[in-house]
Amino acid sequence: MRHRPTLRRPLSIALGLILGAASSSVLAITNDEVNSGVQFSFSNPGARSLALGGAFTGLADDATAAYANPAGLTILRTQELAFEARHTNYDTPFTAGGTVGFAPFDDSNVLEGSSSDSVFQPSFASWVVPMDGWTAAVYYQRLADFETSFTTDGIMIDAGTFTDFIFPVRTDLEFDIQNIGVAVGVELTDSFSIGASIAHSEFNLRSRTVRIQNGIDFNQQRQDGNDDSVTFGVGALWRLNDRWNFGLAYRRGAQFNYRAVNETLPGNPSFPNSSEQRPSFDVPHIISAGVAFRPSDAWLLTLDVNRVQYSELTDSNSPDLFDFTATDPTPLEVDDGTEIRFGVEYAFLNMQRPLFLRAGAWRDPDHRIRNDQVDDCVSNDPGFFNCLDATLFAPGDDEWHYSLGLGWAFEKFQIDAAADFSDLVDTYSVSGVLRF
Repeated sequence: MRHRPTLRRPLSIALGLILGAASSSVLAITNDEVNSGVQFSFSNPGARSLALGGAFTGLADDATAAYANPAGLTILRTQELAFEARHTNYDTPFTAGGTVGFAPFDDSNVLEGSSSDSVFQPSFASWVVPMDGWTAAVYYQRLADFETSFTTDGIMIDAGTFTDFIFPVRTDLEFDIQNIGVAVGVELTDSFSIGASIAHSEFNLRSRTVRIQNGIDFNQQRQDGNDDSVTFGVGALWRLNDRWNFGLAYRRGAQFNYRAVNETLPGNPSFPNSSEQRPSFDVPHIISAGVAFRPSDAWLLTLDVNRVQYSELTDSNSPDLFDFTATDPTPLEVDDGTEIRFGVEYAFLNMQRPLFLRAGAWRDPDHRIRNDQVDDCVSNDPGFFNCLDATLFAPGDDEWHYSLGLGWAFEKFQIDAAADFSDLVDTYSVSGVLRF
């Protein structure tokens, strides 16, 4: 369609640029729309923990404590080798097409699509060695593993005095974060332990968003990075009596740098420009408090409350997709969230090889990256570009997860399996522990 020259810059050009003007300040994650669907899950490792809704901070009684709460390592009295593999299915929502209105902002006719992708990887392994009064562990963890790809139809813009068009895109993204660390738990008294971990964290990111006009690829944004950092965690565990445990843990997220590039393609020779920035990807910090209660030898109840600082992702300035001449940062936001996790386990102790049945539930607060500054959405006004962002970066909803699993214990070996289900993410896990 023909575009009326009512914007400060032609919108078709502005939509092709994700990078802000050069700045000495630290830049956060960009507002390339593929980033709107990035999904995290900070469930503790291990199939047993997954089946308990991830509520493990106050229990922390197996080798996965090296990450979940290193103070719990002191519970272990023999050497252990542990492993886990996970398969995760993601349904990633995105803005697929339709019409958006401005002055005032109206996204009721914007269509949402969903992309289905899955990943399968070894997700955790550890070796635990008890000493006299303290316990050491080395571990590997795949903290994040995510992929998505989708194609949009383009979005019609009706601003009252003029119309315009957000071009269709074809985009894909994949990233992972892997930790290799050591952890130590120290028993200070018969009932109180503390612990700490430190890990080398490696980050890998790749994405490509191609913009399409009249069937021709004319502009693209690329994100790529391979960076490493150091992260740490601390924990404490009180064994109040034979029935009650109480745990605290803090895990600090790592910060990684990556490269974000905007460039024209041969289909757009009129604007032969390109630019590059070095944003950061900040993993959220987590504060966790947990309780474990055994009302009898057969029953176990666990509860965790986790505060996840998702705002780390957008606390710094974000390069602007729509107005590359802007001096103000793009107002992307993510709220910190509180996870409530609950689990229950029943053990058939009268069996020669005890069998454990488990179930859990937890609330995953909305942490989609969003731009909700939709006031004063009028043409020829800087607020108009925020409203374009708000179209692509819409808020999501809280998600409830429900989990179930089982375990089978032998003299020197235990195997566990679990599944965790929600509207957007399904996770399947198998883990084992060898004691010697």
